[in-house]
Amino acid sequence: MRMIDSHTHLDNHRPEKLLEMVDHFHYEKFGVMAIPCNGDPLNTLECLLVKKLAPERAYVFGGMVYLPNLEPTAQSHEHQLRLMLDAGFDGWKLLESKPSVYRRLQLPLDGAAFSRAFALAEEAQLAVTWHAGDPATFWSAETAPRFAVENHWLCVGEGFPSLPQIYREVENVLARHPKLCASMAHLYFTSDDRAHAERVLDAYENLWFDLTPGSEMYHDFLADREGWRAFFDRYQDKLVFGSDMVDDEGDVVFSSQDSIVDFVVKTLAGGEPFRVQDVSGTGLGLSEQILGKIFRENFLRRVGPAPKPVDPAGLNAYAEWLLPLLPAEDRARAERMLERF
Repeated sequence: MRMIDSHTHLDNHRPEKLLEMVDHFHYEKFGVMAIPCNGDPLNTLECLLVKKLAPERAYVFGGMVYLPNLEPTAQSHEHQLRLMLDAGFDGWKLLESKPSVYRRLQLPLDGAAFSRAFALAEEAQLAVTWHAGDPATFWSAETAPRFAVENHWLCVGEGFPSLPQIYREVENVLARHPKLCASMAHLYFTSDDRAHAERVLDAYENLWFDLTPGSEMYHDFLADREGWRAFFDRYQDKLVFGSDMVDDEGDVVFSSQDSIVDFVVKTLAGGEPFRVQDVSGTGLGLSEQILGKIFRENFLRRVGPAPKPVDPAGLNAYAEWLLPLLPAEDRARAERMLERF
């Protein structure tokens, strides 16, 4: 089966390792999601380096940079997005509505800071991959899994938005920009509320969900096999595969990247009972037609048949904007990175 992984990350400054992982799984192409808002202001630039190393395979989605000397305004966000478009990025990645990131930034997604960037993305029909929320269990210390607590994803304490607040902000944006080409990561964390998923997908023609596994999603698929089979049949044109793979063989939830992919493929493609680590169930047994769309065709239809090339002039403009804002150590690292383009 030909596969494209729409949702990978560069977390450990090892672009070659990410390419090694892509080859390990025999992915035809892959999407790299930059998340500089998670603490590394050079992550967008470093993800573009992956495209330089694999220009025919790597689609790169840039993310917004947040620095003490850079005020997050409508103008600055729009400027960053235009720079990324000009440099050859294929899309925009949003992590700002993950609760732990939201708590730090305190920037409502339906507020002024994002308004012009969303308008630009809608006008340009730019592919957007958007992490909005987290599993509902993360809002209670009694229900949150241990890995969520260990990674500081427990949404308890001052400054955390509620899950309904996040949904409200996201859906306000979608109502203002109904043609926005957005893919909500991790099934929009609606595997415990399929009616919500259906309502949103029905409302917006350019809205997609990615199937990048969270800790809860595939368990819910297995728990209601017939209900989710019907969902996949109905929305087969609006779902894309992703794994959350990083430039490392391990994983904080599933222990290994191999376990993630094995679990996903057996859940979606297999129709027989299976066991992966401590999880057992009977796969959904989706048809070859639906699987072809989810694992490959829908992503290509969404972002185009080939990645955009890195544009040297656009890359220089992005670097000229970014480097003066960086502290000395990051600036030196960025300069070393730019030498590889």
